[in-house]
Amino acid sequence: MKITHLLALAFIVSLSNHTLTAQDNDNANDHAKDNNELADQWMNYLASDERQGRLTGSTENTEVQSWLIERFEEIGLQKIPGQDSYLQKFTAHNRDGEPLQAANVIGYIPCNCTSDRYFMVGAHYDHVGVNPKLEGDQIFNGADDDASGVVASLIFAKTLKQYKQLPFNVIIAAWDAEEMGLQGSKYFAQNPWLPLNKIESGFMFELVGVPLKDKLNSAWMTGEKYSTLYPTLKAELEKQGWQLDPVLDPRMGLFFRSDNAPFAMLDASNEDIKKAFENKEKAKVTGIPMHAISVWRGQPHYHQPNDDASIIHIPNLVSLAESLGKAFHELPSSTQIEWLENEQFQFSRPN
Repeated sequence: MKITHLLALAFIVSLSNHTLTAQDNDNANDHAKDNNELADQWMNYLASDERQGRLTGSTENTEVQSWLIERFEEIGLQKIPGQDSYLQKFTAHNRDGEPLQAANVIGYIPCNCTSDRYFMVGAHYDHVGVNPKLEGDQIFNGADDDASGVVASLIFAKTLKQYKQLPFNVIIAAWDAEEMGLQGSKYFAQNPWLPLNKIESGFMFELVGVPLKDKLNSAWMTGEKYSTLYPTLKAELEKQGWQLDPVLDPRMGLFFRSDNAPFAMLDASNEDIKKAFENKEKAKVTGIPMHAISVWRGQPHYHQPNDDASIIHIPNLVSLAESLGKAFHELPSSTQIEWLENEQFQFSRPN
């Protein structure tokens, strides 16, 4: 009789464990489905014709700021310590020198650890607006450039929120006026909300929505020879089934053309960068190891009206953001990202 009871109990426990395992799998599938649905919803908002190309200073751009704050709050991002708003307002200037009201949207996730260091992830939410001189479609929706990066940043943040502890505190930033010369990220770098020497490293999502058919689960990073962030993330991403390649084409200077540049090049002049990039003269530069990650490989939608939500590969975008979130979570708390010796720049960190 006792043996029968024990066998029955063992069967119930086994069945319960099996049910829990199946339920865990269902929850994981629901989570992925939820992120895909959210990403699709967010993309359709940001790249809608109603946003009119999200030009800095426009009513539509200001509406996106409010929308981003709502997403930050839903995900659970906190305001940077000492700040009473997610908005960092500043005056941008267009090509004619006209002043425009602009704002970065910035939040953070505390690591729940003893570290006072930060890791920064971001993307720009502005785009180039409308060209009334064009026939047909006149709206530059900017789905891949860079609504995809904004959506990836939000999914990355949402992924991190499921963990109780992180190796670093994490800044999530949505930059304004990137299309007018990286003005939003430059403003933060010059008017930081926390000491820049507390920022360990970071990356910007730039055009991460349209992979080539034979390049799914494959991204690349700018400035891979400049710091240890590249080998660090490459190794962790491989565990998630993602390949991280070197920069698409070193001759394009993409390291200097995204919102990572104002942080990596805190005190370098354009002339210094040009000489160093052309290997004419090695430049001494103070900066934070900050890079950009992309999946774009030369497709012709860049800065074209057909860069709309219909061309975005949502599952691949979500997978990249989630995989980077998991990879980041797996980093030891002792991780240090160092500048590397290279032929063009002699980097040092801010004091």
